[in-house]
Amino acid sequence: NIVLVPPFRESEVDTHFGVFERIAIALNWPKDVWSFLLQCKLIGKAQEVCSSLSLEDSLQYEVVKTTILQKETLLDKWCASSKVNDFDSLGELVLLEEFKNCLPDRVVVYLNERKVSSVSEAAVLADEFVLTHKNVF
Repeated sequence: NIVLVPPFRESEVDTHFGVFERIAIALNWPKDVWSFLLQCKLIGKAQEVCSSLSLEDSLQYEVVKTTILQKETLLDKWCASSKVNDFDSLGELVLLEEFKNCLPDRVVVYLNERKVSSVSEAAVLADEFVLTHKNVF
């Protein structure tokens, strides 16, 4: 059965589940083995998401499918809204978010208002904000 499971491609997450389900139904695979068969072909983020589930949840196909689709959708939306289209840009975005997590809320609001897109730009603006508002800090 595993040979018949289509290879998982991270760029085609949505369509993968549809193809997988059609094959599983056409071949009359019992639904209780769908999750196992699917997990044998998972790679990358989908595999990480699946391995973060409890054992009980990882055996339920609908839970696995929903969790993977939710994670993919959130990441895609975050990247699209931040205009991230390559690995380096994603790394910069993650560093920027981590930097903001270390700052007081007022500084984060200030940075967000200026739509900073790099850690170096954020650092300069954060320093300027703190120097300008010394009495607050």
